[in-house]
Amino acid sequence: MKKIAFEKWENCIEMESGNFRIVITTDVGPRVIGGFAGNNPYNIFRVDPALAGTSGADHWVNYGGHRLWVSPERALRTPEKDNSPIEYEARSGGVVFHSRRNEFSGMEKSIFIAPGPDNTFRVEHTVTNRNLWPIECAPWAISVMAPGGVCIAPQNKDKKALLPSTFYSFWPYTELSDPRFVYGRDFLLVKQDETCSGPCKIGFNCKNGWIAYAGGGTLFVKEFEVIPGVRYPDNGCTVEVYSCASMLEVETLAPLRLLQPDESAVHVEVWKVRDGIGKVENEKDAAKVLPRPVLPE
Repeated sequence: MKKIAFEKWENCIEMESGNFRIVITTDVGPRVIGGFAGNNPYNIFRVDPALAGTSGADHWVNYGGHRLWVSPERALRTPEKDNSPIEYEARSGGVVFHSRRNEFSGMEKSIFIAPGPDNTFRVEHTVTNRNLWPIECAPWAISVMAPGGVCIAPQNKDKKALLPSTFYSFWPYTELSDPRFVYGRDFLLVKQDETCSGPCKIGFNCKNGWIAYAGGGTLFVKEFEVIPGVRYPDNGCTVEVYSCASMLEVETLAPLRLLQPDESAVHVEVWKVRDGIGKVENEKDAAKVLPRPVLPE
């Protein structure tokens, strides 16, 4: 790792794994604000240009990048301020970035990032309950992606199933006929469209353990563990996708747990990138960058 300035934040840490490079700011967060594949200058994450380099706001603001929230969403607890400098230290082949106990929610957050083989990063999200009472919650990993791309999630496949296997959750502001949604046989696609002014959000019980975003000639994949037989937030969602005119969020969730005081929950993602892909507009395009053998039959 090395210390750099990035997007007007002076105190950032750059980490590399092969041809995959990421940037984490320590001025706010914990938050990853840059992601690059090879020599492609395209940042896979969106950074709000009006907020770049800022800190110290008296309310939560969406700088962009990748962040850690606590699910299920609560109006006051979830969007807690992350506008102050954070601490970091090298540990066990990687770096841990952690914030102090939030004065309102009583939760403490950290993200441990370690380079892995074959241009990958292991990203461990930890939430710790620092209250004097138990809280039922789950780590919630949210990646704010650059505009103009498309999210790709694998549909649940089971040739022998006699009962429904997929359950979608729609947020109240979502129109089911929204043209940004493409319900394919193998994939669910959610497009980021700058001409659509209203937001939309969908989640489902994705059982395959990965979700991706294609944009700027780069494919970004987040892999995660799906644990059968446990309860997930938001009616069983393991993945969720939010899109509006300025960006798209690719989200994965851990199972719900009743955290006792000083107990922690961990949610792990493995990040991968692939450069030089074509534009993805439909399921046929998605199959070219994510071949069908990726999907269990």
